[in-house]
Amino acid sequence: MDSYISCCWLVLYLFFGGGSTVTIQGYVGDVVTLTCKYDARHYGTLSVCWGRGHIPNSGCGNEVLRTEGVKVTHRASVRYNLQGDLRAGDVSLTITQAQVKDSGLYGCRVDIPGWFNDQKHHLALVIKPAPETTPEPRIPRESTTVGYPKAPETTPEPWIPRESTTVGYPKEQTTTMQTTMGLSVPPDPPRVAIREISARSISVWWSAGIDGNTPITGFHLECKSQSDSWVDGVRGSNILSWKRETAVNDLRPFYTYNIRMFTKNDMGLSKPSNELTITTKEAAPDGPPQDVKLEALSSHSIRVTWRAPELSLQNGLIRGYQLRYGEYSPQERLPVRVVHLMDGSESFTMNSLQEATKYSVTLHTINRAGLGPSSQELVCSTLTNDDQQHMTTTQATTALQTEHSTSTIATTTSSTETWLLVTDSPTQGQRVDDFSTTRALSNSTTDPALSKKSGHLVAILVPVLVLGLLVVMAIIWQFRRTTLKKGNWKILWKNNDFLSFGDSEPAL
Repeated sequence: MDSYISCCWLVLYLFFGGGSTVTIQGYVGDVVTLTCKYDARHYGTLSVCWGRGHIPNSGCGNEVLRTEGVKVTHRASVRYNLQGDLRAGDVSLTITQAQVKDSGLYGCRVDIPGWFNDQKHHLALVIKPAPETTPEPRIPRESTTVGYPKAPETTPEPWIPRESTTVGYPKEQTTTMQTTMGLSVPPDPPRVAIREISARSISVWWSAGIDGNTPITGFHLECKSQSDSWVDGVRGSNILSWKRETAVNDLRPFYTYNIRMFTKNDMGLSKPSNELTITTKEAAPDGPPQDVKLEALSSHSIRVTWRAPELSLQNGLIRGYQLRYGEYSPQERLPVRVVHLMDGSESFTMNSLQEATKYSVTLHTINRAGLGPSSQELVCSTLTNDDQQHMTTTQATTALQTEHSTSTIATTTSSTETWLLVTDSPTQGQRVDDFSTTRALSNSTTDPALSKKSGHLVAILVPVLVLGLLVVMAIIWQFRRTTLKKGNWKILWKNNDFLSFGDSEPAL
């Protein structure tokens, strides 16, 4: 009974458990990160999905983001990003410009091959409204008056000037100097620093300076492309006074930006802060290779050529291309061959193909962040042997006419000629193909059927003529042999050195 209960508990845990719950808190406008990681060194890059609510038995309910390896295939909002190192297994979900409606339960599911191996994480997100800030009451500093004290009300003794008969009192003379303390001025600029950089966003933080005797009412952040001036092409945003961190979103991958900030109070803006120069990280290309073309070279080879994607869609430095090709079949999926071209070339020759067979080809661009989208599938057929021989003969004839443009060939005999076709390939070096062709060097056009009959007739007549000639020669020789006397050749033959008398035949 105990073992049965244990088995049931294990099954329920595997189906509905297997994940811990962590609570993350933040405020409206913050950048919040929900952590989820796995051991990529052991498993390699895996598929991951994020969803709202409890993770079901398969997939993610109410899915907000999904990845296939290092490529994001689905995103419910541009505010959902993966800013960690996907190749290292960091698939933490980052939510920018957090809102109250983002609060709730989130689930991360890592698809590990095998039964009941999926790794699950549950995280509860609580987004609170931004705290209201009440500016401190302004208390003016006391004014201090500096001067000479007023003379006491006493009756002075009579003043009798010399050599004067006028009696009176001198007029009181008082000098007053007044200084007012606590004058309000614009605040000091903040000190800005980088906290985190991703492909499409930048997180910055800052410290405020002296407030200028007036409470700080907020901050103003400006961001621009490095190629623009601070007058044109500037993106600005106002930030609450209590915040010390923010994110700049919707940036281009692998692009350089400048950032600066101002502090605000009732007297106005401060001077600009220190200027930051930041280059965003690379992202997988957003565009496929351009102008992909296929050309059948022979019955066993096809050449592929292309150009790089648009510069604005490359999202980084191009490292190479991935070429996928295989036999084409609209009814079924056939095996494909994958070739990685990392030498910077923009052409490739597919060899060892089947004669008169259709092949489909697709291309992907590769940079440090991963693969870009696929190009449109193209289909091309290899040549037949007849097409190849016709093409080779045409090339050979063209080359011969070019080299001997002033000569005329007007014979009707057949000759066999050998031609060398040299093909340069950036990936396979130089290939030399040896072709032999037999053709009649004649300017006339002959019916193929008539030529075939003539060939048979010649094959019969030649032996007959040769045999008849031999018979005629034998008859003539016998006739002369019988009509002429022996020894009339007037040749002297001797016994010792092969000469004999004049009227005798040689002694053999």
